[in-house]
Amino acid sequence: MKLSASAKTYSLIATLVLLGCILCSCGSSVPQTTPSPELSPTPTNTSVAPTLQPSPGRTDYVEVVYFHRTQRCYGCQYAGDTTEYTVETYFANELANGKLVFKMVDVQDKANASIAERYGAYGSSLFINEIVDGIDHIEPVTDIWYHLGDDEKFTQVVKDAIEKHLGNI
Repeated sequence: MKLSASAKTYSLIATLVLLGCILCSCGSSVPQTTPSPELSPTPTNTSVAPTLQPSPGRTDYVEVVYFHRTQRCYGCQYAGDTTEYTVETYFANELANGKLVFKMVDVQDKANASIAERYGAYGSSLFINEIVDGIDHIEPVTDIWYHLGDDEKFTQVVKDAIEKHLGNI
């Protein structure tokens, strides 16, 4: 099926407007709302320090890293909180034994410059790094942005991505 030139133009304009809205909203402050009870209201860890380190001597593990800017919009806050909830709820054993490491990192904090550069992060983004024999295998998880506000689907995307990488080590 061929799209006419005007349909392609309208599609491009709509995409650019949507992208502009997303970028503008990420620069505004997060409104004070009551968080849903199953999600924590704010991240517990916003520096480069992980919630857990891999077990001593472990060279194969999975690192889940959620990057955010200092000032976050609702969508960015939701993504961080829901990712944290998913990791802590469904992968507690892997966190405890060091097979999985979770980090929340502020990309605007100069102390985090090296990790942001290592991942190629510059704003809100989720990455899963399968580290095998000390070598990074970094993969962005972009599908989360299609499911903001849908706890079940968002959580499933994060769970599936983590399970895929845990299954490889």
